[in-house]
Amino acid sequence: MLETKYLWQAAYLAAVCETDDDAMPGRILEALAALEQRLLSPGEMDAEELKAIKDAQDGLEGLKAERVVKAQRPWYESDSARPLA
Repeated sequence: MLETKYLWQAAYLAAVCETDDDAMPGRILEALAALEQRLLSPGEMDAEELKAIKDAQDGLEGLKAERVVKAQRPWYESDSARPLA
């Protein structure tokens, strides 16, 4: 497993490394919840961690758009169902 510097990174890495499309939405929600929990926690946060959290949030939103939304499309809307030019 990859080394983590912050506690929330374990949930983030679990989402990023998930290969099961059925488990992906749950992993993303867990990771976003871990990030939100850290943002609301009373502990000190330096600029480096705040930037890492913002980057992780952006990455998870992109992952959700790419993997989760695409996986939920009906088969007839999938890229493989489109006619070749």
